[in-house]
Amino acid sequence: MNDFIRRRFSALAILACAVALLLGIQASPSISQTAPAQRPMWQPAQGTWQPVASHREDRGAIKVVWLEGTPYEMGRQHGTLLHDEIASIGKEAIEALSFAGRGLALGRLAMRRSFPDVIEECRGLSSATQDIGLTFDGCMVLAYGDVFQEQFAYLLPPILFHDGCAGFVALGDASSDGEVYHARTLDNNKKPVDYWVKNPTVFIRQPNDGIPHVFIGIPGAVWPNSGFNAEGISISLDTAHPRTIDDISLRGASNVQLMARIMKQAHSYDEAKTLMNTWERARANLILIADGKSQQAGVFEILGRELGIREIRDNGTVYMTNHFVAPATAGKDPTPSGSTLSRFKRLEQLLESNTPYTEYGKVDPEVMVKILRDRTNPTTLQSSPLTVFDDDVSVGGNGALRQELFDDKRLLFWVAGGSVPVPENPFVCFSFGEMIGLPNAVPCSTPAL
Repeated sequence: MNDFIRRRFSALAILACAVALLLGIQASPSISQTAPAQRPMWQPAQGTWQPVASHREDRGAIKVVWLEGTPYEMGRQHGTLLHDEIASIGKEAIEALSFAGRGLALGRLAMRRSFPDVIEECRGLSSATQDIGLTFDGCMVLAYGDVFQEQFAYLLPPILFHDGCAGFVALGDASSDGEVYHARTLDNNKKPVDYWVKNPTVFIRQPNDGIPHVFIGIPGAVWPNSGFNAEGISISLDTAHPRTIDDISLRGASNVQLMARIMKQAHSYDEAKTLMNTWERARANLILIADGKSQQAGVFEILGRELGIREIRDNGTVYMTNHFVAPATAGKDPTPSGSTLSRFKRLEQLLESNTPYTEYGKVDPEVMVKILRDRTNPTTLQSSPLTVFDDDVSVGGNGALRQELFDDKRLLFWVAGGSVPVPENPFVCFSFGEMIGLPNAVPCSTPAL
């Protein structure tokens, strides 16, 4: 029996659960589907700006697409510019998404729990991918996929989210020049996921009614794993899980959709924090947000109605792996694995000022990359060989699928993607200011690190 058929049997086995979930929420209010009031087009503090026309320019292994306009228009541009990459998901996986969306009515559930611009973006994307079978319902399953992955772990194709990530911020006394640096690694357990490895994608998004921003993600998904906007706000996600189902909200929003909303609307850390507190969430996660202007940052440890926040400390550092640490949420996730504790300990060794291995006070883009590439076991101090994809203990050796670094104030970012081991690939530099034609944009000093 192939994987697709197994997934269908799994889907049928949980059909009763899906129906029960639908019946349980149909009477409860959905996320508001009222179109927001039209805002004036975003403008920088100095000078004027017009969006760059939609197009595609690849940088080595990294696909770069510019999107602009309404959510529907950006979705259609996405589906057109990345049509072949979306098709490479494979017929069986695309059919599984459509089956989950229409056959189990999960597309309908996703619509009730998604923001209006996400729905419109899926309408646009699916209009450009009908020929390969990615329907609107299938797109909506992907759009709400972080929640469905938590609720129906064996239903969806293995192209969504992965445990094993890490994120960290250094600023003030911790960095070499006092500025804000934010790095993260997107990791997977045990083996590479071909679709992620082959398709690292930078989306330059220029909405009519919001702040220009970057999604770093994959073709076919209308959300980011990490992001960055023209106001100098960066964001990244690490997977976490609730200890019990009572700690999430069956009426809640998708965390990755919420990240997208923050990128589009938040001009400051405080605005991002307010948005994080606005909606109930339908799954657990950790989200790290940093602000280059105000030099604020914090890890948001998310449950359905509860939120633990670990904000930047006086020493200028904050970091996360895959377990809760904040007083409000610690212990409300499953018992932390040895892997998440090990990676957290190694970040502590590298970022705190009082350890023999510290990079404290020296952090700049090059040092951030050094930390992202680190394969050291914090207990044995031995490094795993590059031939090991997942050593289960280190920041750089824990199955990296993609790595990113943000210089929030200068609107620069770096992405490492492509063949494994991903951390050993060049970190390609992008000047977001130059890419969207901002006045006084800061250029990259070198093409890559």
